Amino acid sequence: MKTLRKPIKLFTMTGLFIFLAGCQTMDSNFSAFINDKPKFGLPETVVLPKDYRQITGESKAENMILNAMELANRKRYIEADTLLREVRELQYRGSEGFHGITNAMAVIALKRGDLPAFKRLGASLDISLGKPLKVPTKHLSVISLVRVFNGEPLPLNASDKMISFRDTYLPKSASLN
Repeated sequence: MKTLRKPIKLFTMTGLFIFLAGCQTMDSNFSAFINDKPKFGLPETVVLPKDYRQITGESKAENMILNAMELANRKRYIEADTLLREVRELQYRGSEGFHGITNAMAVIALKRGDLPAFKRLGASLDISLGKPLKVPTKHLSVISLVRVFNGEPLPLNASDKMISFRDTYLPKSASLN
């Protein structure tokens, strides 16, 4: 019995140390203990311009986004989606980069005719933004259309065209789920 106390005490102290050190870092990933580098060799944060045509291509992430946008313009949506997914994996879930890339992926899914993927990505974007009553203008079209398809209330700042689209083609009793 006495020999069992020592390993239990050691295990408890080690667990307590890890817990307290994790709380100290204020990082949910315990990054003080994990020293992984991104698997694609990209830096964790890259500041991108609002318009993809202004990207200078100084980093791998910038090049990947520029290539994805050029592929999407040439209607090579699956390759563009793959590149955007790689960059999106490196973004923090609530960051502007995550929101922007998710928005672009939703538009690409809609262009290639993949309505379930569009609805999933749009709903993910909406949840990531916190399902706001007033949606930022850059995400308004995607979130409004997803809410129309799901039979949810439109944002307060939805366009009149979106409201008339909902009223004309999807009565309140119907949804596309």
